[in-house]
Amino acid sequence: MRFGRLTPGYFRVLQMQVAGELEAEPRDQMVNHVAALLAVLGLSVSFYSARRLAEQGRVPPAP
Repeated sequence: MRFGRLTPGYFRVLQMQVAGELEAEPRDQMVNHVAALLAVLGLSVSFYSARRLAEQGRVPPAP
């Protein structure tokens, strides 16, 4: 069961999972690894872009 938004029903499902009344959906370990890889890749690209923009701002103006 998945909800698109943080609703009271979603919090109730989380409470039921913690209490052991409802089992969480099984997850594939590969999904976790791919998600972590994509997160690292996204942060790297973001850092690289920010660094390039900062370097462009430091170029002295031509006389």
